[in-house]
Amino acid sequence: MMENHSNNEKTVYTLNEYVSYGTSGVCKIESLEQRSFDGEHEESYYKLRPLDNSNSTFYVPIDRAAERLRPLLTKEQIYQLIDEMADGKLEETEWCSNSRERRGIFQNILHGDDYREMIQMMRSLYHQQERKRKTGHRLSSADVAAMHAAENRMYQEFGIVLNIRPEQVHNFILKRMEGSTAPAK
Repeated sequence: MMENHSNNEKTVYTLNEYVSYGTSGVCKIESLEQRSFDGEHEESYYKLRPLDNSNSTFYVPIDRAAERLRPLLTKEQIYQLIDEMADGKLEETEWCSNSRERRGIFQNILHGDDYREMIQMMRSLYHQQERKRKTGHRLSSADVAAMHAAENRMYQEFGIVLNIRPEQVHNFILKRMEGSTAPAK
């Protein structure tokens, strides 16, 4: 399930449940509403509020929720990802020197639900950032934006599931990788 969330079988969500909604990240289901956006056909919708933008609202048709929403990862899945990072199973992706091609690769990863790919992309960006820093250079703005988008999305979801603030997620990951955190149960 963690590798391909688009095949999730869950089609019914409850009020106040947190879900992942594409690149918008974690959203809270605020209500179930009957709406007619075309003025003729009324449908049932989940009304979603993104965590990082309380001024935005999304409406997802209930009958297409399985295609557009996915349940958040479980604690066990998050622990497994972190453990795979610590074990070296999630290596960085090969660096693509063509910036336009690289941007397309990163956008595909960010539009997907595969956290393994996202972590590998982030590792690649971190290592490239370090290499550039040593020579007095910086990552391109597009690379920095991709890194921040991946971090924000992952830290937001991990934070909700682990019941910690998103800004605490990075240190939580480091501590678990060092073996300081209690093992998954």
